[in-house]
Amino acid sequence: MNDKNNPVDNVDNIMVSDDINTIKDNDNHSQLVETETDKTGKGRPPHLPNADTRIKVYTLSTVGTRHEDIASVLGISHDTLVKYYKEELDKGRIEANASVAETLFKQAKEGNTTAMIFWLKSRAKWKETSQHEISGNPDGTPVEVKIITGIE
Repeated sequence: MNDKNNPVDNVDNIMVSDDINTIKDNDNHSQLVETETDKTGKGRPPHLPNADTRIKVYTLSTVGTRHEDIASVLGISHDTLVKYYKEELDKGRIEANASVAETLFKQAKEGNTTAMIFWLKSRAKWKETSQHEISGNPDGTPVEVKIITGIE
């Protein structure tokens, strides 16, 4: 399916450059990206977020992609992903949940019984309960229990 409005299809068109030290925000203002220096010269080079990677993370998050998978796409760890892209991850998750909730709500309003039940259980705190009541004899005496251990 190649839908031009599908955000996942657009992710492949984003080019990521690790040597960018400035990014431009939505108003086309340049902004310096803070870089870390590795004084020991060992380990991975520091991750430098840029506008392209922020868009990619946000787009993947809006369609419910797991954080581990997004980190893998960027070639970084889960901890690094959360450290640099928390806002994009949060906004994407909220939008994904809102989109699914909107569809569920529409289905419930159109008479889909399963959607109605799910909505009421999750949003209105409805729950199914079973109540078992054991009481004594009507005259107040305890119930007599006999245990049979063999055949007579």
